[in-house]
Formats: sequence, C-alpha cells, structure tokens
Amino acid sequence: MSGLASEYDEKRNFIRMFVNANVEIIDPQDNQRYAGQGKNLSGDGAMFTTDKEFTVNQTLSLEIKTEESSTTSLTAEFQVIRVKQLSDGGFEIAGTMLDVK
Repeated sequence: MSGLASEYDEKRNFIRMFVNANVEIIDPQDNQRYAGQGKNLSGDGAMFTTDKEFTVNQTLSLEIKTEESSTTSLTAEFQVIRVKQLSDGGFEIAGTMLDVK
C-alpha cells in the first residue's frame, strides 16, 4: 500500500484538492451569473463560497477558472448537496459534478 493510501482516512471515492480559483456560477433557470471562490475539488465534486444562497438539489453550471494560461478551465453541470451560511453572510456550497466538459 502506498504511503498516501495508508495515511488517507476519509471515506470518499476521491481525495480532495484545495483550490483557490475563481468560479463562475450560472443558474440555468434564469441564466443569471454569480461569482464564487473555489475551496476544494475532487474527482466528482467541488466546494466554493459565494454571496448567493442556492438550494439543496438545485442544478447549476460551474466554470472554474485558473489564472494560469497553461491550464484549461473546468466546466461542469453541478448539483448542490450542502449549503452552509458563513459568519460573513456568504454561503459555502458543496455538491456533485454531474457532467464535466
């Protein structure tokens, strides 16, 4: 067993990577666009913060943008699974990526 696998205790399918990237959130119901800040990313999910409250089971489109020109942005259909209000009035949104483009 590799060193990483033996130290990994979470019960997840994928290890989370912490990211500090801009996220553009698009609500497909009204095509409104919102800004967010990426917190972490895994093989099938993501978490970000934003000023807009979304609801559990809501489907959104995300574009996670990198500032490095050599790295491509990630675009995904995203389903919200958890919403947490933060002390600063913002929201932490976690969910599953349903389709990555």
